[in-house]
Amino acid sequence: MAEKDKKFWIQKAEKEMERKGTKGSFGKATKKKISAAKKAGGKRARKAVFAENMKKIAAKHKRGA
Repeated sequence: MAEKDKKFWIQKAEKEMERKGTKGSFGKATKKKISAAKKAGGKRARKAVFAENMKKIAAKHKRGA
């Protein structure tokens, strides 16, 4: 992957979510919502895992790493 592609991957992901109409469909990703969605399975579980991973990435960037 080119350096430019690595830098702007989140913008591409956001555009894809807008195109699909799924942007913001999970709502605020709280621990309670994430665990409930994982138990439910299916598409909700995939969204929960994605939200969980995004929270980890956001925390890492907030720390300045």
